[in-house]
Amino acid sequence: MSISTVPSTLHIYHRLQYRYDEPVLLGPQRLNLWPRLGQHQRLLDYQLTVFPEPSGLYSELDVEGNHTQWAYFNQATQQLEVVLKMTIGCQLFDPLHFVIFPFEAAELPFEYSGPLAQLLDRYKGPASQEGAVAEWALALREEAAGGTVAFLDLLCRRIYEGFSYVVREEGPPLAPVDTFLSCRGSCRDLSMLMVAACQSVGLAARFVSGYAWAERESEKNELHAWVEVYLPGAGWRAFDPTQGSVISSYHVAMAASAYPERTAPMRGTYSGTARSQLETEVDLKMG
Repeated sequence: MSISTVPSTLHIYHRLQYRYDEPVLLGPQRLNLWPRLGQHQRLLDYQLTVFPEPSGLYSELDVEGNHTQWAYFNQATQQLEVVLKMTIGCQLFDPLHFVIFPFEAAELPFEYSGPLAQLLDRYKGPASQEGAVAEWALALREEAAGGTVAFLDLLCRRIYEGFSYVVREEGPPLAPVDTFLSCRGSCRDLSMLMVAACQSVGLAARFVSGYAWAERESEKNELHAWVEVYLPGAGWRAFDPTQGSVISSYHVAMAASAYPERTAPMRGTYSGTARSQLETEVDLKMG
């Protein structure tokens, strides 16, 4: 997608509805439905409706910097519905406008140093990674002549060009090796493959959940996922392997984490023996 052709606003509608076949008591529900905006984005309008009405709705800045909300309930219900409507104003920006410092980190491999290494430890994956994904990542590092940004760009493009995109509405991300061997996956599967490949060459990487405008019709009305990689001197920088490029003005992040399950739009519990059924609807419009 050509960034120069996009308009200035993105309208986002997201509805989640749980239905229960008998009354239940809802436990606390964790909502990742407040945008984590970049400097090139502004929140123009925001409406969050929860039914039944919570007895309390509280904000939390979580341990990974996400603006989450907790909803508490004190009555039985057979339905839980959350509707988000928001409008984001977006400005054109250059996602590659940064300098990596210390300068030697512009080449792979490098080591994060001092307190930064400890802070990023959770995002660096297992102490040692072996297997098909790691071998593939090392081959791409060589092909990119060891350049850090060149490697990330090449990795992102290879996933986009070499893997089939599929819609998979439910379930956690597949194991990266399974996605790699099948050469197909949803946006969250492809993102976790990129995270694993980055970690195998020593880069700190994490999973991001949010919304993004896309050329492909199948991607326009789905919750989206992409990747952030920590580059010294530049901070967290985002890449979208499903679209094969750095992020655009129309990627709206809602949550980022070393653990994908923590980025779910709504997560909670209920008491009772009822069976639940989830229905979701996402609609993105540019204007």
